[in-house]
Amino acid sequence: MALYRTEAVVLRTHNLGEADKILTLFTRNRGKVRATARGSRRPRNHLMSVSQVFTHGSFLIFRGKNLDSVSQGTIIDAWIYLRENLIKMAYASYMVELVDRFTEEYDPNEGVYLLLVSVFRQLRKDGLEQRLTRFFELNFLRLIGLAPQLESCAGCGGVLTVKGDLRFSPQEGGVLCSTCLQTRSDTLPLTAETYHAMRWLAACDIDRLSVLQISSECEKEMEGILRNFISFHLERPLKSLEFLYTIRGTS
Repeated sequence: MALYRTEAVVLRTHNLGEADKILTLFTRNRGKVRATARGSRRPRNHLMSVSQVFTHGSFLIFRGKNLDSVSQGTIIDAWIYLRENLIKMAYASYMVELVDRFTEEYDPNEGVYLLLVSVFRQLRKDGLEQRLTRFFELNFLRLIGLAPQLESCAGCGGVLTVKGDLRFSPQEGGVLCSTCLQTRSDTLPLTAETYHAMRWLAACDIDRLSVLQISSECEKEMEGILRNFISFHLERPLKSLEFLYTIRGTS
């Protein structure tokens, strides 16, 4: 078996037998990987701490025929605040489920890995959870080739004239011009404020997120648009959304 070392974030875990786990990792240079962590459910096992969901670690892994196997692991960052704060845990759970559902095994995407790590690092700040999630969604979709079309009409590719409110079509993949809008009845309202906020979030540096001043109505509208857009590309609902809405007390 080939041996490789990689940094990774633990997306999810699954119990195996009496003492083992199967880890789903998103690695820096190999994409999503599934690997067994033998004995990781036993107290004082050397893999126990690094085998927790959300953990950012460095792993030494054997490449197997069906499943890889973790030989060694050291924690880079345990993101303790993601486990101690239910709101942060809920948003982080949503992000890792997005990565898990939209990516295939052994399909490298270093950008997704770096995005996930940078957003988890920023989640230690209070009050930015929703904005960080919108930032994550927009940039994650871009990195996997599913970015919503915001620069031009998603229907005809023509120039958008932003003189007032717009309409967004999940099916067409973005904002529609006034002409293409006439051919669709399944569009979502998109205010000019939300449109400009989405474009700003898709292009800004993560350290400048707190600079943007947007209304709560804009935040809610943006969440609804991206939720519908993401749902259109998935066959099954995201389980983490139910947990998130329960914790927030909203839907």
